[in-house]
Order: sequence, then structure tokens, then C-alpha cells
Amino acid sequence: MNLLFTNRVERIIELASGKVGDQQVLTPSHLFIAMCEENSGVCAELFHYFVKEYGYSFIHDFSEKIEPFHLSPIFLPSISVPVSPETRNIIDYAEKRMHRYNQMQLNEGHLMQALLKLESGIFSSLTEQDKNVIQQIVCTARDLFVHMDDYEIPLAVGRVDMIKKATLDDKEALIQMVEKEFESGWLSSINNGFEKNDISIYLVKENQRILGFACYESHAKRRGTFGPMGVVKTKRQKGIGEMLLHHCLAELKSKRYKYVVIEGAGPIGFYEKACDAVVIPLKFIGG
Repeated sequence: MNLLFTNRVERIIELASGKVGDQQVLTPSHLFIAMCEENSGVCAELFHYFVKEYGYSFIHDFSEKIEPFHLSPIFLPSISVPVSPETRNIIDYAEKRMHRYNQMQLNEGHLMQALLKLESGIFSSLTEQDKNVIQQIVCTARDLFVHMDDYEIPLAVGRVDMIKKATLDDKEALIQMVEKEFESGWLSSINNGFEKNDISIYLVKENQRILGFACYESHAKRRGTFGPMGVVKTKRQKGIGEMLLHHCLAELKSKRYKYVVIEGAGPIGFYEKACDAVVIPLKFIGG
């Protein structure tokens, strides 16, 4: 099981592994506590929610509820310490969610979906409100923003010959590609992008085959926005998505927006790393 983890999930697993101690195996509760303690992006919102509800001692209090020692440790190539059978089930379920969303890296959303679904350890003591809030914070697509005053266009953006603005001649092929590889919910945004005199869609093409696309100011025709974006599964992890993103952001920077909103992002970590995007907090987390 040689899974690819996002940077945040790698940090979560490292934190969780460091908590094993005398327990000798990593449990689902270790993962949940580490996810709160990681305290960046959506995990920071998770941390602040539990501080608001349970006080700053919540990590210590939750640690007291960690499952007892397991007699059946399991060794996984992706994790440096042995794990409990329940943790193995969590990782397996998270991997299935990753494939369900047609993604290549296991992120914190997949992991939390598995923890909520299987509800072992600490989760049995959480309220329904807690679980609903966790779902909203970690397991749903989130909006992010990019501060354009600080954004710098990578020099490589202007050197990628295979990325071009879409033309009307590309419309039918792009729609067919999206229907095959992604979800039909993106089609309205794509149609909006083609309706403009200056089409707001970039494509990556190889031998006339579309490998990826990215839209800006297309979803509900909102200005200063990015998305959706997609790259065919066989061509991911090759930098194509990052170049598509930066081509669109370069266009939006030329329009002198102070902020750009990335709408409904699933792979949050990708945008945090690629362009220093920041998750827009949910209203109910503060105060």
C-alpha cells in the first residue's frame, strides 16, 4: 500500500506517530488528535472550534480517551509505527474516498471522512453538532483566496508552449473530455467561459488531445474567481495543473484584482502550495 499523502497528511501522521508511546500502536484517536494539533489550513479551524467548545485543554482531555493497547499491530509501508486494525480500516476507507473523487493524493478530507464514517475511539464521545461541524470544516470543498498584491507570476508560465487559450473550435472536445473524466456539474462554467469574446479558459493539448483545462471568471460568471480546473488522471503529478493555474492567475493579475477567490477547491493543499492560497474561514468558527 504505497499511498501518496499530501504534505499536511504527512505532518498529521508524523504527529500521530509521535504520540504512540506506551500504546505501541497508532489508533484512530491518535490521528484525530494529530489532525487538530497540526493547526494549519482547515485543521486550524478544527483546532479553534474545539478550543471554543471544550477549552484549550481539549487535546489533553481527548488524549485521556485514547483506546487501550492493541494485541494485533499491523505494519504499513506508508507509516513508520505499527497501527491498530481500526487504523488500517481508516486508511483503507480514506483511500477508497480518494479514488472516488478521482484524486491522486490522500488528503485530510479523505482521512476525516473515514474517521467520521467508522466512528471509533474519541468519535463515540463527540456530539452530533461536533460531527456536523467537522464535516463542514474538513470534508467539504472550500473557497480559498489569493492575495494578488503578493502574487508573483512564475517565469516558466510564459515558456509553456502546450498551454493555450481555448477557441470555439475546442468547445465540443473539451465538453466530451470533462464528461468522461470529471463531473457534468462543471459544464455550465465551461459554457460560460466560451460565451465571452475573450474566452476565459486555458487548455493543455498534446497531439490535439486535451489533457487539462482551467477556467477563470466562469463559475456563475463571477469576477475575480478561478475554477474549475481538471487534468486527465494519467497526466497528473507532472506540473500541468500548476501551469494552468498560473496562466489564469496571470490573466486575473493583469485585471488588477486585489484578491482572487478559488471556488470550491477539493485539493486544498495543492493551492496552498502552488500559489499561497488561504482557506476562507467559515463564519461559525470565530467568536
